[in-house]
Amino acid sequence: MSYAKSVTRVVLTSFAAGAGAMALVGLVAPVAMKGGLSMRDAAATPIVRQADLIEPLDLPAIEAQLERADRTMDAMRAMTDDEVAQLERLAR
Repeated sequence: MSYAKSVTRVVLTSFAAGAGAMALVGLVAPVAMKGGLSMRDAAATPIVRQADLIEPLDLPAIEAQLERADRTMDAMRAMTDDEVAQLERLAR
């Protein structure tokens, strides 16, 4: 690698590091100055339990729905057995 390329790389890396540090100071310093990172305030806040995001499954209702679906499919299959048998005979 040539000297010019390595100097360019060092300058660009230094610029990126400086820009990152300024952004970090610009974002974190105001929060820290206002006491946003204070553990005292966090410890004094009561913990409130929120409702679960995912409701528990109602397994008996799900099983009943699956049983109804099975019965419906069996009934539909029984209604179309003759037609399916005829199609199979015609396909041979």
